[in-house]
Amino acid sequence: MGSSLSDNASHLSANEANTCELFKRCAPAVVQVSCTTLRQGPFSLDLEELPKGTGSGFIWNKEGHIVTNFHVIRGAQRAQVTLHDGTILDASLTGTYPDADLAVLKVDSRQLLHTISVGSSCNLQVGQRCFAIGNPFGLDQTLSSGIVSGLGRDIKALTGRTIRGVVQTDAAINP
Repeated sequence: MGSSLSDNASHLSANEANTCELFKRCAPAVVQVSCTTLRQGPFSLDLEELPKGTGSGFIWNKEGHIVTNFHVIRGAQRAQVTLHDGTILDASLTGTYPDADLAVLKVDSRQLLHTISVGSSCNLQVGQRCFAIGNPFGLDQTLSSGIVSGLGRDIKALTGRTIRGVVQTDAAINP
C-alpha cells in the first residue's frame, strides 16, 4: 500500500516542511517563457518560426501581466507562456526596461491565474535563506535554495548600463 503525501510530510523536519509549503504556494505563479523569431526559408518565400530563447517569469497580477527578463525576449517576434498546469498562452510584449534586464508580457486567460506575493528587499540581511523557483531549460518547475550572500551589488545589463543594488545569492539560478 502506498503512502500519502501527508504521511510523507510527517517525516519532514519543520524546515523541510516550510520549504515544501513555500514551493506549493509559489510555484503555480511561475511560468516558462518561450520566444521565437520568423525568417524567410532559404529556398522559398515561406516564413519559418525559429526558437529564440526561453526563460522563467512570474505572474504579477490577475490581469495577466508576466514579469520576465529582457534577455529572454530580446529580438523575439513571438512569445508564449506555459503555465504550471501545462496551458500554453500567447503573450504580447507590454513593456521593457533593458537597462534593468526587465520585460513585461501580457496574456489573456479565462482561467484563474495564480499570482505571487511580492515582498521588499530593504530588510534583507546577509545570511538569510532564499529560494529560486523557475523553469530552467524548459524543465518542469524547479526549486533551489541558498543564502543571501551579498547586498548592494552592481552588475552590467545587456545595454552596458550598471544595475545597482542587486541581491547576490548562492542559490543555483540557471541562465
